[in-house]
Amino acid sequence: MAAAGIIKSNPVKLALALLGAAIVFFSQVKLDLLIKENRQGEMMYFPNAAVTKAAAFGYDNLAGDWIWLQTVQYYGQHTLTDRQYQYLGHMFNVLSVLAPNFKVAYNFGALLLAHDAADIPAADRLMQKGMENNPEDWSIPFFRGFVHFVFSRNYREAGRWFIVSSRRPGAPEMPGRFAAFAMRKGKDLETSRALWVELLNKTGNKTEKALARFYIDKIDREMILKRLQELSDAFHEQNKRRIDSLKDLVLWGYINRIPDDPLGGGFYWDQKAGKVYAKGGRKVN
Repeated sequence: MAAAGIIKSNPVKLALALLGAAIVFFSQVKLDLLIKENRQGEMMYFPNAAVTKAAAFGYDNLAGDWIWLQTVQYYGQHTLTDRQYQYLGHMFNVLSVLAPNFKVAYNFGALLLAHDAADIPAADRLMQKGMENNPEDWSIPFFRGFVHFVFSRNYREAGRWFIVSSRRPGAPEMPGRFAAFAMRKGKDLETSRALWVELLNKTGNKTEKALARFYIDKIDREMILKRLQELSDAFHEQNKRRIDSLKDLVLWGYINRIPDDPLGGGFYWDQKAGKVYAKGGRKVN
């Protein structure tokens, strides 16, 4: 019924839409074949932003949905294989042109680029574009500060974007609080943990939740390691000898028990180095 109406009212528009759909379809076929045949050149025929927008003939939302699905598929394939994400930034850039107000893509994309692709400059460029396309949104500059705080550890830059976020319409008090943390304390495990907890509680994205849980547990492990090292050093100072194992801290009343490793591994004592270390446990998926 809808198609018949379009044909009757505007057959030229329908023809352009069908042509655009055909371009999208055959681009998909080329991409699928290329991925199977040659991973080194898998994105050779992936359309750039200008080509894709032109091919959409005004149907940017439809084309954006297709690019989003391709991006998720690309990320999933490489997560299960080589964990190389050379073209992830390009794909999010194309998506930002077709769907400039799709805020989730900027925040989610920046997180994947910073963590999985280890490409913080690309994440920052994506967030810059998101801020330009959505000048009233507070969440994008907040995520930009988040990326700088937990990945690049550029706390002054993180504080800068938290402040920008706090001044956007409808911003909660959270960005201002984290701006103060970043500017005052710099490298701080507790503040970093608070940021991940905030993400865990706010996001509905399963990948983001899993990443947040991992980093919360990783930070908890680091904090336990720090505490055990402090106690072992105190034992050495007070008793003029090193502990033989972490069990000595329990036997001498420094702790009630050896803590569990939040990542599922274990804590051990290196007598030669005089250091506590962690071994084993889960890694980020």
